[in-house]
Amino acid sequence: MRTYIENGSEVTGECSHGKIPKDGQCFTGTAPFIVTLGLGLIGVFATGFLTYRHILLASHGGTVGESFLCRPTGNINCDAILMTPYAVIFDYFPSSVIGLMGFTFMLWLSVNGLVNPRIRNDAWAWLLFYVFVAIAFSWYYAYIMVFEVDFICTWCIVVHLVNLISVVFVFIVAVKNRKKFEHSTVSNLAERVYLVLGGVVTSLLVFFASGFWEKSLSFDDAKQKYDELAKNPLVIMSLLKASPHHQISSEETDPVYGSVSAPHPMILFSDFQCPVCLRTEIFLREIVDRNPNELRLVFKNYPLSTACNKRIANDLNPMACKAAQAAYAAFLIGGSRSFLTYADLLYVHQRQLKSEPWVGLAKQTGLELQRFTLLMEPDSAADRKVREDVALGLELGLDATPEVFFEGKRIPQGLKGEDFVAALEELIRISHPEKKDLNLNR
Repeated sequence: MRTYIENGSEVTGECSHGKIPKDGQCFTGTAPFIVTLGLGLIGVFATGFLTYRHILLASHGGTVGESFLCRPTGNINCDAILMTPYAVIFDYFPSSVIGLMGFTFMLWLSVNGLVNPRIRNDAWAWLLFYVFVAIAFSWYYAYIMVFEVDFICTWCIVVHLVNLISVVFVFIVAVKNRKKFEHSTVSNLAERVYLVLGGVVTSLLVFFASGFWEKSLSFDDAKQKYDELAKNPLVIMSLLKASPHHQISSEETDPVYGSVSAPHPMILFSDFQCPVCLRTEIFLREIVDRNPNELRLVFKNYPLSTACNKRIANDLNPMACKAAQAAYAAFLIGGSRSFLTYADLLYVHQRQLKSEPWVGLAKQTGLELQRFTLLMEPDSAADRKVREDVALGLELGLDATPEVFFEGKRIPQGLKGEDFVAALEELIRISHPEKKDLNLNR
């Protein structure tokens, strides 16, 4: 038995199941833990849904249908936010999975605080630590959502509100019961280790379960196998040779980077709201710069938006169609040079496209504004050209960007660096036997 001082008098008692001492060593009753349990359940549902959507979108791209839990409406677009770089940590882990792990830890602490009065002090102390860490993450992601991206995610707001309510509630209960809370804990070492270790293990199980489910969609597994194949030039070329041959013409109406007289066009289907497209375009421009007499880069647009692309089931990049139209308007006014300048500005302002900065960017590019405004109208020459590109992409079966075609072959997205250039060389030799000794600069 333990002896404690309460109101100047000694009180003896032991904190165990069904036997709560008057000195308050059990810190509090069940009510606060019921509240944190409810908040944790809401958080688990919200982060679980976001994790589910992120995995679906990563696995199936633009072919994923809308979810009734978050239909795109105005500025509200959960899927668009889930496809931004901010939705991934370390280029791999969905940030929603981290939130799911945190709320699982919160549930673990709440349940154990309910069933075992002896560890309520410890459970509340860890809840206090957790909610302050969680609110820090919420502040960061709330800032990103308000100032860095163009859309609002309703389920992200739910997560942030749950974190805010949790930190206020847990702190108030701790302060209100601070004298009892500051008493030495009555739990033994084994109970404290069980509480912490069990919560960590349970959270990690949730993480690995999410990863396992993602693998069940064949995303990670297929990517790993594909990457292994992509490192073997013989396998790559065998696949390219056996792949279908597509008739894709390079027209005078297509913007070009490099010399228009270069004999071998790399045709890029791109989306101005796609971060990966920017990195791919930079890589392709570098290859053209090293091989100006052989290669040129031809631009075609394939916006992942329902506004101009009927294959896309979900409006992943809602401003991509207008951005493409604006870039082509720049081309029609000032040629490829103006197109490239305008395209670079679109990428720089990629996170602010929701504000429709088309005219402002046209001023920076030095375009004739009256003509530019007319080209931004529906059914203008720029609008029709975007829809022609999309129609070509539909014929080719595209459902994501970026996509590169060369010598009639669709280049695998996993090809990078020297392997990519080696594939270009081999395709040129196949189509043009007279260039069997061609070596591109790498």
